[in-house]
Amino acid sequence: MTIKGSCHCKATTFEVAEAPQTVTQCTCSFCSKRGSLWAYYVPSQFKLTSPPENVSFYRWGSKTVKHGFCA
Repeated sequence: MTIKGSCHCKATTFEVAEAPQTVTQCTCSFCSKRGSLWAYYVPSQFKLTSPPENVSFYRWGSKTVKHGFCA
């Protein structure tokens, strides 16, 4: 069963083949303000269906996590 997803404005779209095995709730200041949940997939399970230039990246704080967002 293919699951399709997107950002709120639909500029960034993607597909995954199945529901994630693991979902977590991040408690950092950025995610907790937005109610973000994180689903984990190996790269081969994830397909970006919008142009890659529709995604921008930002690293904050310790620079250990790369946050992708619609551009």
